[in-house]
Amino acid sequence: MRVIALLLLTLLVIPINAQSIKIGYIDIEKVINNVTQYQIENESLIQQFEPKKQQLLDLFKHIELLKENLNNVDKSINNENYQKELDNIRELEASFQKETELWQQQLNQKKYESLQKIETMINLAIEEFAISENYDLILYQNAAFASDQVNITNQIISKIEGTFP
Repeated sequence: MRVIALLLLTLLVIPINAQSIKIGYIDIEKVINNVTQYQIENESLIQQFEPKKQQLLDLFKHIELLKENLNNVDKSINNENYQKELDNIRELEASFQKETELWQQQLNQKKYESLQKIETMINLAIEEFAISENYDLILYQNAAFASDQVNITNQIISKIEGTFP
């Protein structure tokens, strides 16, 4: 009988001492896409890499034009010149391929660095927000459902925009 009474007393006391847990959810894609710093970084990358992209596109068009002109030439007339032109086109194609790969690697590296800076900024804002608002848990990936009550995406965006110019 004492065990049952002790068990009932324990069950009554536990809920009294239990604290509510404050949970938040962030749509990280929305945060990234709405942060001014990300938009500025993106615009900077476009300005930095667009001229080289245009050069590569022009080179590609030039190669295609050379190929078309070479196909229209009679191969039997001057086989040596034909072979030189063909070799020239192959060199241009190899150069184009190499330059395109280098350009893509550089662009990807800059995008990665930019996203790392943005991610660090977001994580700092989340941590500051969580501490100031007494959150116990904030999730930002792989949630099947998050109600509007726990979705703090807009608050995080506001925090970042107010804290980080």
